[in-house]
Amino acid sequence: STAVDTSEFYLKAPMPGLVIDVPVEEGQDVSQGEILLVLESMKMQNELRCPRDGKVLRVRVKVGDNVERKQTLIDVE
Repeated sequence: STAVDTSEFYLKAPMPGLVIDVPVEEGQDVSQGEILLVLESMKMQNELRCPRDGKVLRVRVKVGDNVERKQTLIDVE
């Protein structure tokens, strides 16, 4: 097996807002820089991107959800 970073990453909301798009699903491989979730806050759309390559373990929110600052949105391994 190859040595990989197996630590999990938790995508958290940088501000309170409304989830308007979740272009990934559980089990999907994602790349660094890929959009994981789009959050609307104060009429601005914020694209939350993956900090590194990985796989989506869990999507904790859905489109239409209101989220709080620092709420965990997506788990990536």
